[in-house]
Amino acid sequence: MAKTENYAKNDLCTQMKIKQLTSYNYIAIGLYKDAIIELKEIAVLSDKIPVDSIKIYTKASAFIDTGVVYRGKKQFDSATFYLEKAIALLQKKKNQRLQTISAWAHLTLIEVKIDENKIDSADIYFKLLKVQKRILVGSCNVKLYQVKGKIYDRKKKYSLAINNYQKALELAKETKNIHVMSDLYQLISQAYLKINNKELYKTFLQKYNSTNNSLNTSSQDSTESIVKELVIKKEEKLKSKTRSLIYIICMIAILVIAFFIYIFTKIRKERKILNKKNQETKLLNKKLNTDFEEIVRLAKNNDSEFLNRFQEVYPDLFPGLLEIEPNMLINELRFCALLFLNFSTKDIAQYTLLQPQSIQIRKHRLRKKLGIPSNVDIYIWMKNVNQNNKTADSPIQHKLYSYSKYNCIIKKLSTLIKR
Repeated sequence: MAKTENYAKNDLCTQMKIKQLTSYNYIAIGLYKDAIIELKEIAVLSDKIPVDSIKIYTKASAFIDTGVVYRGKKQFDSATFYLEKAIALLQKKKNQRLQTISAWAHLTLIEVKIDENKIDSADIYFKLLKVQKRILVGSCNVKLYQVKGKIYDRKKKYSLAINNYQKALELAKETKNIHVMSDLYQLISQAYLKINNKELYKTFLQKYNSTNNSLNTSSQDSTESIVKELVIKKEEKLKSKTRSLIYIICMIAILVIAFFIYIFTKIRKERKILNKKNQETKLLNKKLNTDFEEIVRLAKNNDSEFLNRFQEVYPDLFPGLLEIEPNMLINELRFCALLFLNFSTKDIAQYTLLQPQSIQIRKHRLRKKLGIPSNVDIYIWMKNVNQNNKTADSPIQHKLYSYSKYNCIIKKLSTLIKR
């Protein structure tokens, strides 16, 4: 309810106080992680406080509370880290309030070292506290005797431990701090058990059980109230996160579906184009095969239409040859066409009614005229001339091609064929 007030929204100290109380509620029901988040936020917000003493007190308090939470989780390294940060922040401060909280930080750190069973370290911090000669009042005095008793307890000086516990208990009774009284009853009962005083052990154990039951009964209702309230808030946050998550998932799903539709459409379109190209290729291959068979037949029959038909089907070979040697004769072009069609020396001799030796001589002359090296296959060379002389398919590439030169070659070729 406090969080919803306009005053709380605009007042920094109130915001931090709400966070502190919220962290205590989290600690009460064991939600230590959530408590630490609230306390760390207090430490950050404290930097905005204009008054230096209040800023230091608030930040140090947040560090101490964080150390206490980590101690409860038995994460002693983290507890030591935050308590030492608080001590460093409060060092050499003359303000009575800051000195008191500094003493509290020291005592809490000593308890951490006792929990870790590092009694030597606990002794060092305790002596340091005594050297500083702080004036301890109220809860600090109670904690001082309680901590001193714990150190003696760990050193197995149980009588001295009990004496200090008793002094702490008397002070706790004056302040009516029932939580500390309960802890002290338990510590005293355990100390008496260690020196085998069963009677006093039972007496203080009974007092501990009585105060502890009283605490449990009185805190049960408030704890249940805290739990219910926090559960509602957690559920609201969870619902909000769930809604956001569902929204994000839906958006991702829509994007994925749109992406797949786009890909599917593109693939389908490309497949249609590919199928069309394949059909065109098949038709072209079929036509080419038919034309090839026809040209071969005309060549075998030594038909006068052979050269014209060859030029129609393979329009790039003769222009390519004329670029290399403009003075090619019609009979030489015809001979090149037969070589292009992979006719062997024997086949050419048979279809032209000449001797194989004459064909070999013509091949040799042709090599010399066209500059074909002796180590190059003349059949492959013809194929390469045809391939290299193919004109580009795009209109732009057609324009780039030398039209005048090509036109001159075609005219010369046409004249040769007519002759």
